[in-house]
Amino acid sequence: MRVALLTNVLTPYRLPVYRDLAATPGWQLRLLLSARSEPHWDDVFGEAFEQGSAALDVQIVRGFGFERRQLTHRGEGIEQQVRAHVPWGALAALHRFRPDVVVSAELGARSGLAALYAACTGAPLVLWSYHARVSAAAATPARDTVRRRLLARAEAVVGMGTQAREVLASLGVAPERIFDAPNAHDAPGFERALAGEDPLVARLALRGATGARERVALVAGRLVPVKGILPLLAAWARVPEALRAGWTLCFVGDGPLEAAVRDAAAARPGEIVHVPGVSPAQMPALHAAADLHVFASLGDTWGLVVNEAFACGVPVLCSRLAGCADDLIEPGRNGWLFDPTHLQGAAEALGAALACGDLPRMGEHARDTAKRFGPEAMAAGLRRAIDYAAARKTRA
Repeated sequence: MRVALLTNVLTPYRLPVYRDLAATPGWQLRLLLSARSEPHWDDVFGEAFEQGSAALDVQIVRGFGFERRQLTHRGEGIEQQVRAHVPWGALAALHRFRPDVVVSAELGARSGLAALYAACTGAPLVLWSYHARVSAAAATPARDTVRRRLLARAEAVVGMGTQAREVLASLGVAPERIFDAPNAHDAPGFERALAGEDPLVARLALRGATGARERVALVAGRLVPVKGILPLLAAWARVPEALRAGWTLCFVGDGPLEAAVRDAAAARPGEIVHVPGVSPAQMPALHAAADLHVFASLGDTWGLVVNEAFACGVPVLCSRLAGCADDLIEPGRNGWLFDPTHLQGAAEALGAALACGDLPRMGEHARDTAKRFGPEAMAAGLRRAIDYAAARKTRA
């Protein structure tokens, strides 16, 4: 069976998933990409493209990309800059490949072209779309209309867990057509990195380099509004000083809110520190050096950094607004949930996490959770959707 999968770029964390799909007996998987890389990520995505091209059937189709602003949290007025692609060469690429099933990621121009090809040829269509409740609620009525029309054309729809399933159902997708493929980090890469990492050395290196205190609460990712950076800083300041004693809030990343983080670090030396953006290869060591991870998202469709922290045995204080919250977090067992838009509640949740005396045990539960959400599980969800779509089209 020939399977065409249309997506934007090859990312390092998706390579294990695509390799798993490509190894499916009887399948020929072709990845049709909109670009080799994304702006500002040439080193990371470029390397992933080289690795993918060596091991997979990969083709870049003609098209163009542009930046647009997308509302993520209507109540807080949070927007983020996203890269949109119009791969106008996808139709020709699909015509040459003549797939038995077409899979398209996201509900934009790419999926519109995939739906047009499917309608003209009779090939079954699988749409791969992921949402968080809060970001879906921020969509305009016009965008919802487009999404509904696209989704109605698909034989199967793939989402990432509980929140995506709820959103897809609200957009008119029948439950039997929704398949879960929760997001997965590069588990093999993390395992290799951690195998050569001494956690004690990593802890000492982080503390020596930053002046951090005995315990570290890590915040990793782009320093942008959607990551809840400013609400987190405000909540941290409200945590009683006795609970903050001995702890450092460590931000790892770059972005437009870097100045705010540096100012906070200057005002509270040793209590708040900033590590400029590092390569993905360095992240396992930083995760392993932490005692707690804080993910204050205001609307990420998933939150892959939670998977990564869990894989390193670190419990997570996670925003309930993140798409992964319902599936990954078991409150009191491997982490906690909080709403970063409620300042006092966020401060209380931070205080409870900092005061917890059972973080190592929770870290072990976190590691167990990560094992259930690996690339194999994600590939299995995609495979079920593709098989279902092929069978449903055959029956029709």
